[in-house]
Amino acid sequence: MEPKRVCIFTTFSDYQEAYSLNRIVQDQLKMFLKNGYKPILIVSEPFQAPEETIYNHPDITIKRIPMVPVYNEVKVDETFDQDVEMLASHLEKILEGGDVVITHDVIYQNAALKHNLASRKVALKKPEIKWLHWIHSATSPFKLSNLRPYFGDKYLDVIGTEFPNSYYVFFNDYSKPMIAENFGVDINKVKTVHHPTDIYEFFGICKEVEEVADKKEMLKSDVMCVYPIRLDRGKQVEYVIKTMAQVKKFDLEVRVVIIDFHSTGGDKVTYRDELKALAIDWGLNAQEITFTSETRPEWNIEVPHHVVRDFMMLSNVFIIPSVSESYSLIAQEAGLLKHVMVFNKDWPPFRDIFSGNAIFRRYGSLMNIDDRSGPTDVLYGPSDVTKEERPAYEKRYHYETSGQIIAKLRDSGPMELQRHLMKNRNLQAIFKQELEPLLF
Repeated sequence: MEPKRVCIFTTFSDYQEAYSLNRIVQDQLKMFLKNGYKPILIVSEPFQAPEETIYNHPDITIKRIPMVPVYNEVKVDETFDQDVEMLASHLEKILEGGDVVITHDVIYQNAALKHNLASRKVALKKPEIKWLHWIHSATSPFKLSNLRPYFGDKYLDVIGTEFPNSYYVFFNDYSKPMIAENFGVDINKVKTVHHPTDIYEFFGICKEVEEVADKKEMLKSDVMCVYPIRLDRGKQVEYVIKTMAQVKKFDLEVRVVIIDFHSTGGDKVTYRDELKALAIDWGLNAQEITFTSETRPEWNIEVPHHVVRDFMMLSNVFIIPSVSESYSLIAQEAGLLKHVMVFNKDWPPFRDIFSGNAIFRRYGSLMNIDDRSGPTDVLYGPSDVTKEERPAYEKRYHYETSGQIIAKLRDSGPMELQRHLMKNRNLQAIFKQELEPLLF
């Protein structure tokens, strides 16, 4: 599908970092760039942005229109008609060959009345162009007219006239009837596009991790587990994979990231191959499991600590079935990030080091002192169970673990809300599910 030629029309005349509308426009530009578009940004003279901002990206074209006198209280000044005609003339040239114009408060702000009228003139001349109007306030313009003594009737006349070839865009479904009433349009003309958050920028995720996360669509996951280890068999990575495969049985999107540093030779390579085959056997596909040594050449030996942290910032579950640890700094860091924690009950130091609201499951250890029955009995059933029946027992055990994980995730309102927002309010989710469909 050929990308539409998109213009984003603002009345920005300067760069204000703290201005929320500035951030919203930057996020829109990021969404378009990420998806192969080359947007045009329309601003007012003498707009300039710092060199390091997205505004100066080589695939963004900035077009400036003249600055005209504007007022908080609408008034028809001496140059009103000339200013409208001048703006319309500039807009018409800029929009030549365009498909879609996204405006920001152009049809709402009384201070943008001249830009509003100019846009309408161009829209009537170019019916092939679609207009999408972002409305950044829930306050009725008619209510504003009663609050400001110098509010002009001309503004209200324009507001009450439907803009041609357009949709009105607001940011929640609940308010759509209000917006339709405010602007005198049918409710079907009002569309919802939630505001996104650049998750990677907000959490300070490095570009290398962002690339891997995008490729593997990690922000789509409901449950994500990161396990940073050298591939020694005592780390028992297979139990992490099996548990996450059972989480998937709850119709959830899962991702597993094995940060396998210092694992380039000997049995470690054999173990990795076995784990990859195991993941497929248990129902995980290549998109759902990642070994970092296979994503970037420089991560084949060592993975910088900030990379480990960044992957963990995107995850919400930590499982450590290791048979022996003197401590676990990585588990401590996962705990600091408020992950649901699953520890090996058969390694007693974990209970000493990591007290609190964690899940403890039996995976065997080098110092099993708590129970006469070994972990084999738990995982594979009692001794009289046949070899053919053992896989069912093991799957049931990991299914029980996965159920406990999901219960903890859902019992924590903040954790559940965070995952909902990470999954459904990231740039790509909003663009693909809500914004891009409006272009077509």
